[in-house]
Amino acid sequence: MKFRIALLTFLLALSTPPANAAVKVQASKPAITVISPSGSGDQISDFTVNTTAIAIVGTVESGLANLVTTPNLGGSDGFISILDKNKVRIWDLRLGTSSDDIATAIAKDKSGYFWVVGSTSKPVDTVTAMVDSTALNLDNVLVDPVMIPTNSLTRLVLWKVGISGELAATYYYDTEGLVLPSTISFDGTNLNIIGNLTSAGTTKQFSIKVDQSGIFSEFAPAKSVTPKAAGIETIKAGANNLKSFISKTTIIGIPSWRAKAPTPVIVKYTKAGKALAANSFIGKVRKIVWQSGIGAIVLVETKSDNEIHFLVNMA
Repeated sequence: MKFRIALLTFLLALSTPPANAAVKVQASKPAITVISPSGSGDQISDFTVNTTAIAIVGTVESGLANLVTTPNLGGSDGFISILDKNKVRIWDLRLGTSSDDIATAIAKDKSGYFWVVGSTSKPVDTVTAMVDSTALNLDNVLVDPVMIPTNSLTRLVLWKVGISGELAATYYYDTEGLVLPSTISFDGTNLNIIGNLTSAGTTKQFSIKVDQSGIFSEFAPAKSVTPKAAGIETIKAGANNLKSFISKTTIIGIPSWRAKAPTPVIVKYTKAGKALAANSFIGKVRKIVWQSGIGAIVLVETKSDNEIHFLVNMA
């Protein structure tokens, strides 16, 4: 009898691996990058996720064929591209005018619409030069309209895009300087936009609200936030948690890891603190969104471009 108990204990020990023994830090590789000529204005700026797809926004000028297939509108264009969880493009849409346009941030509302914010140029005014009727015009010279240029990217623009890729509406808010929105969020009623406005050589942060019919509030100074030292960010991931931080030496629960230099990492832990998976990155982790059935989607800022990483081991 004692022999049987000892044998059973031995077999259980063989079939149960030591806690965290198989967990290693994997070097994450980007799934979506900027594929463009060097020096172009192409840029991935932001993303959002729903239960079946990932929406990526940014600016396209002369490349990004891996994300944008629709015809050029003029100058630089904003864009939105929808990919399924297997990173296959479903549809894409250019956003803009015949002038320069950029798209910088995205949010989604309860109805499934995507709201993309960016900057565009005010339409160029056309005026006809006045001719002095008292002067002689022996050659019957015709006076052509004169194009009066305006500052580019001085108009805040908000695009409302349907889940099938249709442009549902476009809303504008004119400013007196270079406007660069950085974030947009939906609070259930209004869209809240934060960004920077540069005028007369001075840059100030602003915030503005927009209702779902496109009515803008007035610009208001954004609340200044004192930058915090880099710490640990926790993202709820179903029954688990994702911890994003800069690893300088070791990682709790992963004894095999020792950073040779400060390295951004994301680790998946159970609520009890057991490490389940881990990824490291080159660059700065700017945004993490976890979605059931997809995993974690991460926006990483490199030296000159942004990358989208799909962490299926974080599902």
